[in-house]
Amino acid sequence: MNNYLLISDAAKEVAVESHVLRYWEDELHLPIKRNELGHRYYTEEDVARFKKIKGMKERGLQLKAIKMILKDGRLDVLSDKENGEKKNDRTGLSIDIVERSPETISEESREEKSKRLQWLLQQLIRETLKENNGELCREIKESVVKELDYQFRMQEEREEKRDKRIEERDEEYYKKMDELLRKKRNRFLKLNKKKKGTS
Repeated sequence: MNNYLLISDAAKEVAVESHVLRYWEDELHLPIKRNELGHRYYTEEDVARFKKIKGMKERGLQLKAIKMILKDGRLDVLSDKENGEKKNDRTGLSIDIVERSPETISEESREEKSKRLQWLLQQLIRETLKENNGELCREIKESVVKELDYQFRMQEEREEKRDKRIEERDEEYYKKMDELLRKKRNRFLKLNKKKKGTS
């Protein structure tokens, strides 16, 4: 555990309060390890990541934007083709994130700002499309299920109506048969009475 720092020491290294590290960890879903007692402990890599996050915050990035740059708790690295220029050996990050003093922040060139904004917009659009595709699939699935449910109900109603009509027709048929049989029986009885009366 010699290479690891507790939260108070890590916070001093990053020059923020301990609660800030906890907040960033929760919001950005950072994979911070814990010991047997459940206490957080930080590696040099964790501290370096927090310093870069702090640098991005100082440059005006919101946590939502930083979250898009982070992949599995690590800073996203674009390939040379995606970056559109030769990779800088110093960082290799998808946007140039380096420790800068306030004077150099204000001197950031329009080109750098434009690149950073363009990359963030691409990430935002990608995330939005991903969310919208998921939402669209859900909506289609729901509408298909509703339509199928409606069609099944309509079919059941049609079958019930058909069965009811058949039942009513059968009932009508049996009533007529019953009436006919009664009439024939009555005639038969009348004929029998006449025959007995004449004999």
